[in-house]
Amino acid sequence: MLHRAGLVFAALAAVVGVACGRQVTPNPATLGPGGTPAGFVTVFFNVQSPFNFSNYQYHVVWNTTGDGRTPSTDTFQTNWDGYSYTFVARGSAGASNAQAVMLYHNPNNPHQPPTWFPIITPPQIFFYNLDSNGTGTQFSIRSAKSVFQYNPSPTPSPTSSPPHIYTFNAFVAQSSSTGQWFFVESMGAGGPTDPQFVSPRLDMTTCFDNTYYPNLGYTPPDPAAQITSIEIANNPSVNSCNGSDMSRRRAVWPLATTVLSRVRGSMR
Repeated sequence: MLHRAGLVFAALAAVVGVACGRQVTPNPATLGPGGTPAGFVTVFFNVQSPFNFSNYQYHVVWNTTGDGRTPSTDTFQTNWDGYSYTFVARGSAGASNAQAVMLYHNPNNPHQPPTWFPIITPPQIFFYNLDSNGTGTQFSIRSAKSVFQYNPSPTPSPTSSPPHIYTFNAFVAQSSSTGQWFFVESMGAGGPTDPQFVSPRLDMTTCFDNTYYPNLGYTPPDPAAQITSIEIANNPSVNSCNGSDMSRRRAVWPLATTVLSRVRGSMR
C-alpha cells in the first residue's frame, strides 16, 4: 500500500513537472497557446491505439449557441441539442481527411439527425495534421473561428457573431457516408450511452490551452476507438495571447485528478 501511495505522488509530481508534457517553453511571438494564431482554435485528439479510419469517424462536436448544453449520445431524447458544428476526421485504407461541418437541424423533425453542410476551407483557414505525435494516436486540427459563422442558406445573409461561450464533446462513431451517427465512444463515463459527459464552458474570448479527459467508466473493446484526451487551445482575435507565456499556464489539475483516479482504481 505504501509503495502504491508513493506511485500516486510520483505520478502527480511528474504531471505537474512536465506541465502536461507537450510544451514547456514560451510560444513564438506570432503564436499563442498550442501554437495557435490569433483568431484560431486548435484541437488535439488522442486515442489509445493508432486511428482506424476504415471503421471509425472521430468527431469534436461544438455547441456554439451559448446555452451551455453538452452534445450527448442521447440524441433522440435531446433532439440533437448542442450539435452546432463538428470537426470530423475520417477516411479509409490508411488515408484520412478532416472537415469542418455545419449541422443543420430540421425544425419540422427535431429527432432527425442534422443535415451535414461541409464548409469549404483552404489550408490557411483549416489545417489537419494526421499524425501530430509521431505514433499515429494523435491528430490535430487548427481552424479559424470564422468557420463557426458559416451560413449555408442559398441566399447569403449577414451572420451575427455567435455567443462566446462554447461547449463540446468528442465522439468516435462508426464510419458512415450518409450523415448517420452510430456512437462507439464519447467523453462520458458510459461511452456510447449514459452517464454523459458534462462539458466545461469555454470562453472563446480568452486565451487557454486545456486538456480534458474522458470520465472513467466505459472502455471500448477496440483501443483505436478509445479516447484518452482532448486538448483545446484557443487564441482570441481581440486581446490575443501571441508571444505570451500561456504554454506555462496550462490546465494540469484535470490530469492530476485522472492519474489519482486510475491509480486508486488499481489499488482496489
